[in-house]
Amino acid sequence: MAKGSKSLTLEEIGRRAGVSRSTVSRVLNERPDVRPEVRKKVEEVIAETGYTPNPAARALVSNRSGLIGLMILTDAEELFGDPYYSALVDGIQQGCLDHGLVFSIFPVHGVGGRAQMVTRQITQGFVDGVIVTAGPRSEDVIVELRKRGTRLVVVGHPDDDEGLMRVDVDNRAGSSAAVEHLLGLGRRRIGFVGPTPDFIFGLERREGFEAALHAAGESVDDRWIHVAEPTAEGGRRAASALLAEAPDAIYAATDTMAIGVLDVLAARGLRVPDDVAVVGFDGLPRAPQTTPRLTTVVQPVSEVGRAAVAVLVGDSEPPYLKVLPTHLEVHDSCGATTR
Repeated sequence: MAKGSKSLTLEEIGRRAGVSRSTVSRVLNERPDVRPEVRKKVEEVIAETGYTPNPAARALVSNRSGLIGLMILTDAEELFGDPYYSALVDGIQQGCLDHGLVFSIFPVHGVGGRAQMVTRQITQGFVDGVIVTAGPRSEDVIVELRKRGTRLVVVGHPDDDEGLMRVDVDNRAGSSAAVEHLLGLGRRRIGFVGPTPDFIFGLERREGFEAALHAAGESVDDRWIHVAEPTAEGGRRAASALLAEAPDAIYAATDTMAIGVLDVLAARGLRVPDDVAVVGFDGLPRAPQTTPRLTTVVQPVSEVGRAAVAVLVGDSEPPYLKVLPTHLEVHDSCGATTR
């Protein structure tokens, strides 16, 4: 047996065999849809390395229902109206296709009885593993699933992340890139509009905002930071308060809040980007288009969903964190030439 074989991942087996991770998974689970020569190559690498799959992950893809659950702590209107969830579900669907699984969505609105009932159903063998979206309402559900020994992957950053498997995006680096871009355009009076502190991703994006200002030798003043619920109305309220400081740029930590910012600027007769440049964060497909078109930090939400499935059925054990990069997409709202 090769040294360190127990720590090998399906990705590493696939790299050595010159195939994809999903192909390795299909070979391990004796799926018929693998060409004989490919199967032989993968089996040779497995024999050479002495690789043995993680028992919990192996059970997930080989026994019982072949069904995984997606728990989203929101109501149906938000679930089906928010482009974030649409992109996440699309990625999870693609991930399930990769691994021969199906999934069911469990929207859980509120706390207490409904959440407990769904959690009980899940932990009684109805599904083989669970993906949970992090948020202020998800903490109790995550605690209960962990207590019951459910194989679990959290999308995002819950308040208590100890001993979890998670998939997330690099919120801090994305925010820093947005602010660095505005600084590079000569903007110095940059305000922050973001979610309240119970949204951990909002705290991370604020940290990235502040880090970029500090790196440029600019001071950070709380008067330039305004938070509200991460909605368009929250963005309007936060921007209305911020305009008292006469900013020449506003970084909104979500695109939905940026829409509220643009509404307030238009109502005040301020031109974007001439008077105030605006940058958001999300870049989601099927999101509402703005005028001018919003410069934004794009987070790969569909890839996050796909990665969450891969982690769930893979051989990783908690604690585990996979962080996907973001990128800045420049449009008209910041005052730079589109590139």
